[in-house]
Amino acid sequence: MVMVATSVRRSALAAAGVNAVLSVIGLVVSIAPLPEGADAVAQSNDQPPFTALVFGVILGVLGLVGSFGILRGERWGSILTIAVRGIDGVLSVLGVLFAESASLRALAILSVVGAAVVIYLLLRRDAAPAATAG
Repeated sequence: MVMVATSVRRSALAAAGVNAVLSVIGLVVSIAPLPEGADAVAQSNDQPPFTALVFGVILGVLGLVGSFGILRGERWGSILTIAVRGIDGVLSVLGVLFAESASLRALAILSVVGAAVVIYLLLRRDAAPAATAG
């Protein structure tokens, strides 16, 4: 059982959850067509390029590791997650611009928006408590 650090902010916990969901979706979408091989994927109009699938698997695994680090309250978890979501967001913009099918374009849009949300949640500062007149 994973012990969640007590000092982890709510926004970081939310970021870890959203990041884990995005990573699992990325892994499922990327792993499913890999057994077909590069040639079969290249001939299909309904799949991203084989290289994008391999990157999807790598980013998915790294994203899950980053979520684990965030849950443990480790700084490297936040840094890794920001890096993974940044790379994923930039690569997904290519999918938004050049995807040949509506389903791939929708997944790319989900990935870009999800990456922005995760990065925002990790970088936002908590509101300072209001000063009381004393």
